[in-house]
Amino acid sequence: MRFSDIIGHKSTIDSLRDLVDTDRLPHAILMGGQEGIGKMRVARAFVSYLYCLDKKNGDSCGKCPACLQNAHHNNPDVHYIFPRTGANTKSTESFLPQWYEFLDKNPYMSKEEWARAIDAGNTVPVIYRSDATEISRTAALSSFAYRYKTYVIWMPERMQPQCANALLKLLEEPFPDTIFLLVSNAPGNLLPTIFSRTQRFNLKPLKDEEVCSILVADGISFPEAQEVAALSEGNMIKAFDIAGEGGEIKEFSALYMQMMRLAYARNAGGLRMLSDSIAAMGREKTARYLAYCARLTRENFIYNLKNPELNAMTRGEEQFSVRFSPFINYKNVERLITEIQRAHDDILRNANGKLVMFDFMLKVMLQLRK
Repeated sequence: MRFSDIIGHKSTIDSLRDLVDTDRLPHAILMGGQEGIGKMRVARAFVSYLYCLDKKNGDSCGKCPACLQNAHHNNPDVHYIFPRTGANTKSTESFLPQWYEFLDKNPYMSKEEWARAIDAGNTVPVIYRSDATEISRTAALSSFAYRYKTYVIWMPERMQPQCANALLKLLEEPFPDTIFLLVSNAPGNLLPTIFSRTQRFNLKPLKDEEVCSILVADGISFPEAQEVAALSEGNMIKAFDIAGEGGEIKEFSALYMQMMRLAYARNAGGLRMLSDSIAAMGREKTARYLAYCARLTRENFIYNLKNPELNAMTRGEEQFSVRFSPFINYKNVERLITEIQRAHDDILRNANGKLVMFDFMLKVMLQLRK
């Protein structure tokens, strides 16, 4: 991965390049920003530039031994730490084959794809105390082949409290040849003491034209890429999902339409069956479905304003909204959004998914004809 491979984030790349060129590297760097904007791509390009033996024109050469080692994930001084499962039965090292394949095939780092790659099921992958112990052990050793040892920590917000406290100690008393690179989707969830000990870079969502160019390079037609980019919110995971034939957005759209049709028909039995099937998707996916419900409900309310430029919907969503939008109006929109948010929060608090979803759908049914 080289800086020239990355679309967007120019100011961050310029600052990172300057840190290396002027030999002013901090011992801890935090790259924060929403999921799907390419933070890990920037991190990997930075690591390649840091170790490159023949830097040219402000970029790594891609050909020297260090660049080849980084490209093939065998630089002995670069260590990856990431959320996983199996605290007592597996080590981080046992997940490295899946991790390297995930890095190469999922450049925008979908946490759902990673959970599937390691068969996490309904278990939320975390970074364990044992991972911090291993960092402490290896950080105390001299670097193997290069000037620096680098620890790239993906989603540090998933660290267990004991792990976070152990990492804090390392940041308070850093080894001179060790660099920590934290790549976070939610930097605000880090310990404030860790957050304050990093040099921080806040990466912004990609611009629509940047999303469009990435999609076109992936083989999507320019008109479709423009439409998808407008809906993506600068998130390439969402963009590829919208553009895909069997993407999650299309799945959620079909479920939302089915739910609203059943609710309008006051078909409680059908809603019960639908709520069970949605709850069976698992806690995190159910929460994402409810977030989608909130978005499309708002879009239908806005659709009634008759200003198309204010809407951001796929063709399928808009076709549905032509007839459905009148049922989302000033009489019920606030209550519907409140109920969606309540169900979303209850799901994330480990409430019974079937009960939460059925209760939510019954409340939708009561509100829909107001």
